[in-house]
Amino acid sequence: MREINYIKINKTFEELESDFIKEFIFMRKTNNLTQQLLADYSKTTREKIARIESRMHSPSIKSLIKILGSIGYTIKIEKIK
Repeated sequence: MREINYIKINKTFEELESDFIKEFIFMRKTNNLTQQLLADYSKTTREKIARIESRMHSPSIKSLIKILGSIGYTIKIEKIK
């Protein structure tokens, strides 16, 4: 039996990932945080932040919540526009 996806989206996984990374970097810069300062607040390494921002590392949800939560942010599920 073949699965049929009735939900149509106009973005690929790569586009969604790129949008998320752009938003992540924008959030960091808007809050005047260097990669090192964000790493310090979230008790991780600057290298991990750099790898996330360069799309060399795909963090777990747990890691993202830890990083973002340390500066008052979270992730949420949102309908693609």
